[in-house]
Amino acid sequence: MTMQQPRISRFWPFPRVYYGWAIMTASMLNAAASVPMQGPIVGVFVRPMQDELGWSATSISIGFALGSGLGGISSVWVGRILDRRGARGVTVAAGMIIVGCMVGLAAMTQVWHFWGFFGLARGTAAAGAQLGTMVALASWFVRKRGRVVGLLGVGQRTGQFIMPLPIVAIMTWFGWREAWLALAGFAVLALVLPSAAYMRRRPEDYGLLPDGRRPTHDVQVGEVSEDAGEELWSLAEAKRTVTLWALIVGQAAVVLAVNATNLHINVSLQDKGLSQFSAAMAVTIYLTVAALSVFGWGLLMERVHTRYLALTSVLFYLTAMVLAIAVDSFPTAVAFSVAFGSALGVWTVVSRMMFANYFGRRSFGTIRGFAAPIMAGVSMVGPILAGILKDITGSYDLSFTIFAGVFGVAFVAFALARPVTKGA
Repeated sequence: MTMQQPRISRFWPFPRVYYGWAIMTASMLNAAASVPMQGPIVGVFVRPMQDELGWSATSISIGFALGSGLGGISSVWVGRILDRRGARGVTVAAGMIIVGCMVGLAAMTQVWHFWGFFGLARGTAAAGAQLGTMVALASWFVRKRGRVVGLLGVGQRTGQFIMPLPIVAIMTWFGWREAWLALAGFAVLALVLPSAAYMRRRPEDYGLLPDGRRPTHDVQVGEVSEDAGEELWSLAEAKRTVTLWALIVGQAAVVLAVNATNLHINVSLQDKGLSQFSAAMAVTIYLTVAALSVFGWGLLMERVHTRYLALTSVLFYLTAMVLAIAVDSFPTAVAFSVAFGSALGVWTVVSRMMFANYFGRRSFGTIRGFAAPIMAGVSMVGPILAGILKDITGSYDLSFTIFAGVFGVAFVAFALARPVTKGA
């Protein structure tokens, strides 16, 4: 939508275009730059690091889980900061920390180095970069929230499916340490600089309304407008509903199983006879499926309640776990990738805005921050459990069987998470 608006950033070259799209641009780049801290990319590094440093699957899983826990704990106070001050300072600081940690990962020699550098980077990406962009987008968009979170998912999943093969190429030509350095340079360009240039708190700070809507009266600068088509809940109000706790249980269950699968699936596929390249290709396929489908799911979320999409995602995940156990060739690996990628496409949309769609944007960061430590504490179990079971049994099949049951728990929780209104 075109409209006359204040000059918010001198780096935004479209003064008549709603500034929320500048927030969207920075958020997409932010999402792409944060993916090295996520399972699909870390999984590419696992086997080369094990070959050189001799670390067990459990040892690497501990670093992954520590990062999840740190992200959850720090989200409590980061969420409150985001609601009060906005995402700009948080995302810039997060980007600088992530860059420094990647440089440290390139030089590490001991497993505790990995726990420290990767744990800090992953926690910072979750609580700073990712939560920051979610709060920013929820503040600038309400009616168009589905399509913007779909676009954000495109940025994340595009980064995930583009990165594995170039990383393998860098590892082949130079080494895995040089691959971490290359990712650090990318984070400077795609995370730190765009966040500094474009991120701002909320449209009301500049006399605007969400979605680029034209104000029918003067907007009270700095205050969250009630005229945006959604109820605005406080954390105290949300905590008194069964729905909030059902959402926390459902999200925690999904993250527990998905984080572990993302981290270990590359090695699992190689254990089942695929080459390193074929395993990376299978990962690339499921990330491609997610990237290609996520925008469509985002548009659908503007017409279908988030709860139904959450249930759809869990059913896809259940199917993927059955196929992960059954993999015995590249074609069956592709079948897994299609199911898992479809699930990721839906979940990318659902997970980012579920709390905002239920409880509104005013306290989104605070509510999400309250839920994050609970979800993170539960989700830490998944990667470590899968690593331990792999070291004991020599296979990930038992882990995938357990994760299928965990997704069953998530399905029940989301079925119970009925929409709520204050007047009910």
